[in-house]
Amino acid sequence: MKKTTLTLVLLFATITYCFSQVTVSGNVISNIDNMPIPGASVVEKGTPLNGVATDFDGNFTITLNNSDGVLVISSIGYATTEVSYSGNQNLKISLTEEISALNEVLLIGYGSSKKGDIVTSISQVNAIEDITTRPVSNFSDFLQGNVAGVTVLQQGGDPSESANIVVRGLGSISDETALTVVDGVPYYGPAINPNDIESVSILKDAAAAAIYGAQAASGVIVISTKKGAKGKPKVNLDFYGGLQTATNLPSALNAEQQANIYNLAADNGGTQRLSAHDASLNPWGQVTRTDWIDEIFRTAATYNLNANVSGGSEHSNYMTSFGYNKKEGVLIGTESERYSFRLKSDHQLSNKLTLGENVYFSRTNALGTSTTSSYSGAIINAIYMPAAAPVYDEEGNFHGTVSEDLTEFAGAYGDVYNPVALLLRPTTTNPVNNINANVYLEYDILEGLTFKTNYSYNYQGEKFKRFYPMITEIGRTTLENYLYQSYSDENRWIWDNQLNYKKSFGKHNIDVTAVYSSQKTNYEYFYTQASGFSSEEAYNQYVGNASQIDNYSSTAYEDALTSAVGRAMYNFDNKYYTSLSIRRDESSRLAEQNQADFFPSASLGWRISKEDFFNLDAVNELKIRASWGQIGNINSVGYYSFNVPLYSTTVIIGEDGELDDRGVYIGQQSNPDLKWETSESLDFGIDAEFFNRSFSVTLDYFEKQTKDMILEGLEDLHQGTEAAYVNGGEVKNYGLEVSLGYRKTFGEVGFSARANASFIDNELVNLDGYNQSGINYIDHSTNVRSTLYPYRSTPGEELYSYYLVPYLGIFNSQAEIDAYTNDGELIQPNAVPGDFKFADTNNDGQIDNNDKVYMGSYQPDVTYSFNFNVDYKGFDLGVMFQGVSGAKAFNGYKYTAYNASSQGYNLDSRVLNAWTETNTNIDIPIISTTDNNQNFGTASSWYLEDASYLRLKNVNLGYTFSSDIMNQLIENSSLRVYLSAENVFTITNYSGMDPEVGGIGLDIGKYPLSRTISGGLSFSF
Repeated sequence: MKKTTLTLVLLFATITYCFSQVTVSGNVISNIDNMPIPGASVVEKGTPLNGVATDFDGNFTITLNNSDGVLVISSIGYATTEVSYSGNQNLKISLTEEISALNEVLLIGYGSSKKGDIVTSISQVNAIEDITTRPVSNFSDFLQGNVAGVTVLQQGGDPSESANIVVRGLGSISDETALTVVDGVPYYGPAINPNDIESVSILKDAAAAAIYGAQAASGVIVISTKKGAKGKPKVNLDFYGGLQTATNLPSALNAEQQANIYNLAADNGGTQRLSAHDASLNPWGQVTRTDWIDEIFRTAATYNLNANVSGGSEHSNYMTSFGYNKKEGVLIGTESERYSFRLKSDHQLSNKLTLGENVYFSRTNALGTSTTSSYSGAIINAIYMPAAAPVYDEEGNFHGTVSEDLTEFAGAYGDVYNPVALLLRPTTTNPVNNINANVYLEYDILEGLTFKTNYSYNYQGEKFKRFYPMITEIGRTTLENYLYQSYSDENRWIWDNQLNYKKSFGKHNIDVTAVYSSQKTNYEYFYTQASGFSSEEAYNQYVGNASQIDNYSSTAYEDALTSAVGRAMYNFDNKYYTSLSIRRDESSRLAEQNQADFFPSASLGWRISKEDFFNLDAVNELKIRASWGQIGNINSVGYYSFNVPLYSTTVIIGEDGELDDRGVYIGQQSNPDLKWETSESLDFGIDAEFFNRSFSVTLDYFEKQTKDMILEGLEDLHQGTEAAYVNGGEVKNYGLEVSLGYRKTFGEVGFSARANASFIDNELVNLDGYNQSGINYIDHSTNVRSTLYPYRSTPGEELYSYYLVPYLGIFNSQAEIDAYTNDGELIQPNAVPGDFKFADTNNDGQIDNNDKVYMGSYQPDVTYSFNFNVDYKGFDLGVMFQGVSGAKAFNGYKYTAYNASSQGYNLDSRVLNAWTETNTNIDIPIISTTDNNQNFGTASSWYLEDASYLRLKNVNLGYTFSSDIMNQLIENSSLRVYLSAENVFTITNYSGMDPEVGGIGLDIGKYPLSRTISGGLSFSF
């Protein structure tokens, strides 16, 4: 009886329990695109052990103990959602995308990490996917304005030039080039196809970059290229085509104006008028036949085609791409062309072993021209050339300054190149072939511990050939033809072996990396110059057909670097972070006793928002961090500076007088005591997110010091050789970086905005060790026609500071000249009304180089950008502004283009508004054939101009066709079409063509950036 009763009780309890359980099914999707979310967690609230994960299609089924209650659904990248249920039912659950900047995965040295776990200064390049829709041929053009603390200095618009990337200010007079790392391996080749890029991080401080040691003193650009994904093959086609135009071009005087101006200049200078400018004697010179600026500039085409195919299986993936880019320059005769090919794959050979390879080949051929010389610059010669001269003579040959029957007037127009001939006459080829291949093997030794070995090989071969035919027209005549030809080969291998251990023990999380790296480079270069070709036809433009070899030379070197690296990253409960690293580099570029050095780094971080006491609804994330580190700069060291090889040259020996003997000599002193140049940085940063993660802020204060700066010492003229390289100074950069981001969806309208700004101060702290003569400054050789030397570096000032005589205005009367005295003596006794007034800063009663003072530099005080993007249904609009403040440029173009006392060159049309007795409110001095006051010959602040600017860098308008339409064409295909405008307009006070003159700020008619209007499409299926 008792047994029967017990059985009935248990049966009743079981039935009651079963009836109390319910089964809930559902599907979890994203609110952005309604796509299923696999792996989402579905948990019964209050019963954390009762939970399931969604399958590949976002579906789930969960058995619950209570007939009604609440489910908690969560997934990485989405806001956690609670949904009520009652009884057995099927739910449709939509998760809201939760965009957290701190959840972004950033590339770091030898790995990746969430931004929230990083305590060094690393920035991700935002919206990298937009690179395919902007008419940029390389990544550096896209980078401009995208990252705080990273200044991209465009070198003008020459298609053969690439921009300089400066991270947190100039740190050395020697070479400073940011290291580029592609897919984990240092890359030294030409710019890669930007369409291949998947993501980019910039390692800005020494603590972040220290793991790359000797090559990373100028920052590290870490690039990850695209890879295939599991699924059937996917094809992506990207194409754009566009037109480029130059804006804000100068204009020269027409023929009649040139004659009138030079007659006026002769009258003002008290010299005789030239017969060439007399209309009765030379009527030919009064007729305008050519606008030379219009002749050398053109509307240029640019187009880009990229195709890639990617896919994968359960254990393998692949991606292959082909790219073609063609960019004509807006100056005739200039262009660049690139073919590229990439093959990349990964194969999981077992559950522990993975093999991968990445091969990239590119062939480029870039043809540029000189626009930095005031003698042979293409644009400045288009100002010099008289407007009376046609481009070609009656026989179709290039025309000179005057026709053959007017040679008596030729001297009045100067030794000018026909600028069209200057650009079109030479025959130039410059192909560069580069192949970069690497293969890796990765083995999972045990849980959390992996070993990876990676071998990379890079070959670059460059061939340059330029043939200059004879210049027979009147002007700068050369009755000889020349061939310049060079070859170079560079072979480099890099072998990295890496151990990584990543493990969590409760609330303890560690990530330890050890790397041993070695690399070696072999380089060889040969150059020859030949002349005396009997025929200038293409078939005869070979060295063997020259009657004379004028010069030849060769260079070769070997370079080796070995490194051992250790890094440990630790965090407790995702709240408290620390990271330590140490790297030992050993380079063949230094003497044996100085070859090796150690470079450490350390960083700390505190994620305050994870603390229990932190309860601010408006603040979703808050992290503070600090870092310190040191890096050696290998780029500043010559290959054999510790033991410089003998120089060789061709000499004349014997009675024959022929330049056909070789001689060797000591060309430069050696320095066996040369040691590493070291970059040391300190960084304090804050990362924060507000208002449901819609608004993000990153702040960084940094100090970056370069110690034991390597530079060429002051030459001792008594030795007759170049000075040795020395450790001779210290440079400091310090500043503040601000990055802001905002993203919000308003119904069907998506909106995002980003802004960043960098405030940087640069200072040369000392020149200790530069020389033994007590000279505490460096006079730089950069100049305008060997007359104006505007640059000097001295302690307490910026590197490459302008060192100029202050310009105070123009004397409007003789009374003003007479009143400008020192102890009763005229300070500028040679001045006449209309001449410049200069400051006698040292009060010695005269104007000379001793009156020069420091006046800033080309380095901007502030760089900034802001952009916004709006999308509505299929339409999207992106706008980007970019600018700098505090930059100054030396407008050396004015030295000859405004100066009638030179060689008779034609002048810029702005001289029509030069000073006269009735036109005094102007800053162009009186037009004169004499310059007794040295208006133009004085390196003064008159040449110095504000090069600050605000530029509408890009506008992009696109439309993406709906999936319904595209699926009718090809299933699972997509299509976006767009219009894009680059360098739309620029707001600046600079009087030159473009304030981005490049280099250290000298402008002598620099090749300007062009405005580009393009259209394109992105199609995938």
